[in-house]
Amino acid sequence: VYPQEARAGGIQGVVILNVVVGSDGAVKTVRALSGPEQLKQAAADAVRWWKFEPYVVDGNPVDAETTVAIDFRAGS
Repeated sequence: VYPQEARAGGIQGVVILNVVVGSDGAVKTVRALSGPEQLKQAAADAVRWWKFEPYVVDGNPVDAETTVAIDFRAGS
């Protein structure tokens, strides 16, 4: 959800997140690496609900670390 205060203030941009995905595909941890401060929490909150396809090594699902970019653009 685009934070109302950020939208009203015309704040937009890309938030880069470091995400650790568990062997079950659920998000274990999220950490904002860069982006507008007013948007970091909203981006992290959204990604926590995502479900990923587990990364598989030697036929077994394992935890994996990845980077995700969330682009916030205010509509006209």
